[in-house]
Amino acid sequence: MSEKRVGALPGGIALYTDAEAWGGAEVYMTQVALGLKGAGFDLRLLVADRRDVDEWVEHLRERGLHVERFRPGKEFNPRVFFDGLKLFRGSEIVHFNKTHPRNCLPAVWAARFAGASVVIATEHLTLLPDSLVPFGRRIITTLIKLTNRLMDMTIAVSESSREMLIRNYGIPGEKIVSIRNGVDLSQFDTAFDTNAMRVDLGLRASDPVAVFVGRMADRKGHISALKAVAEIRKRIPGYRLVFVGEGEIEKELRAEAMALGLTTEVIWAGFRRDVPAILASVDLLILPSEDESLPFVILEAMGSRLPVVATDVGGISEQIEDGVTGRLIRPRDVAGLAKAVIDVLDRPDRGKSLGEAGRRKLEAEFSIEASVGRVSEIYRDIYMRQGHRR
Repeated sequence: MSEKRVGALPGGIALYTDAEAWGGAEVYMTQVALGLKGAGFDLRLLVADRRDVDEWVEHLRERGLHVERFRPGKEFNPRVFFDGLKLFRGSEIVHFNKTHPRNCLPAVWAARFAGASVVIATEHLTLLPDSLVPFGRRIITTLIKLTNRLMDMTIAVSESSREMLIRNYGIPGEKIVSIRNGVDLSQFDTAFDTNAMRVDLGLRASDPVAVFVGRMADRKGHISALKAVAEIRKRIPGYRLVFVGEGEIEKELRAEAMALGLTTEVIWAGFRRDVPAILASVDLLILPSEDESLPFVILEAMGSRLPVVATDVGGISEQIEDGVTGRLIRPRDVAGLAKAVIDVLDRPDRGKSLGEAGRRKLEAEFSIEASVGRVSEIYRDIYMRQGHRR
């Protein structure tokens, strides 16, 4: 990178998210913000004032980041546009961190009307919108496509996501780039007290344990994980499943566990801020989702040298090479999930080999420095292309 490009630092960057929880998309935003701050960018984080993200906001502030809260609103609420006009005033770059393509639409228009020089979005999902209204999906998809025309660049977090966003929302190929997530490896190299963590979770030292980290939502596949437990225990006595996370279907999941007679086999750990310590203390990560882009939790498991069983959806195959760094299964395949978990847990040496291979792949392909560096390079390139010089 030339000296001239390095010196072209735009001021007044706003990172905006209408977050409803603290999950992978929020981990992404945290890491990008910390990287940009370390690179000398002047930035503000704009986060919806929702109770469920209060702990995340506290975490951001603990890391020395400047956070402002705004009133959340419905996706098509005109008030979001007028609030955005005030929020984005003075921002040369506005970067939207979107948990669904239909999120933040009025705010994107506000960024343009407020005079932002560069408008960028990171898309974490590629799903077509749901709607209960006749022709609702078509109308919402059209609105998303119109709003996407305001973007100088869209960042997809995997190659698979990039292809799906082009196909579903007609984003021109030259205005969408794949920048895969990265993680800070240092957080996984601590000597965690794994015995104490198992006691904290209600586990015995000898229990074979799988962990499922993720928001409790329909698309995540928690029901498949529960249904697989009985089959797994036939081959792996003492098998325990730890759910880490909260969400809208938690009551439904607890009822399903009771109906299946899983009174002691499932641990409900709730929301946790110590996921690296949990990953270091169990034997396997499972993620039987029906839709993903490039899940952070799989990268975290790879950093912890933990074998992974996950569905072959979205960009997961860019993380997990079946039989080399983990096991891939089909969505909603309960029997396939059980078989893959048994295959890993029944041969501890095999599980260790998968985990070590995952760590090597993470180190080679998912650098946080490279990920954040590409984002900052896009900022500079677009900013300079529009005639700004410093």
